[in-house]
Amino acid sequence: MNLIATDKGNVKISTLTGKLSGIRAINTNTLSNAFCSKMRKTDAICNQCYSAAMLEGSRKNCVKPWESNSEILSTTKITHVPYINESVFRFHAHGELINRLHYENYVAIAAANPHCIFTLWTKRKDLVRGIERPANMILIFSNSRTDRVLKRVPAGFDKVFNAIKKEHRQPTDNVNCHSKCIDCRLCYSINDVKVITEIAKIRS
Repeated sequence: MNLIATDKGNVKISTLTGKLSGIRAINTNTLSNAFCSKMRKTDAICNQCYSAAMLEGSRKNCVKPWESNSEILSTTKITHVPYINESVFRFHAHGELINRLHYENYVAIAAANPHCIFTLWTKRKDLVRGIERPANMILIFSNSRTDRVLKRVPAGFDKVFNAIKKEHRQPTDNVNCHSKCIDCRLCYSINDVKVITEIAKIRS
């Protein structure tokens, strides 16, 4: 993990694996996020949360550093942001926005690194509304409803991300998320693709 230094400690930057290999990210602790905990008890896609399952299993070692990230990013305004030597970067392969300060810190990180494209997926429309972000920060609305493809991007967002079950795929569903992110980059580049859909990974 690399670090972003703040007055309250270091924000840890993670190197991702699997479909996300080749991309780095700032993650936070899904297990302590009140919004995530509430959503996991609903019939939304969150009840299949891969992040919670991993943090309770194979990635237990990540709970402590990502909880530290949660604490720092949601309570401290970052005043010094170092150069991030990446062409693309992800906010949250694990986690979700906690409050508006959390989002403002991500905006500050992106603004300080205009050479890099930053992408944030979020379900929290309430936390991003009314906050200006730099042109190199892509905001994707993460649709919480499985098998209900949104084809209209919510106001203030650049794209919408959907998940459908393989057995419920319709002929009109354009599944365009199916390869490694670093090779595809639909979500990590400024382009005309506004609706992104993948086949949901449902745990047995």
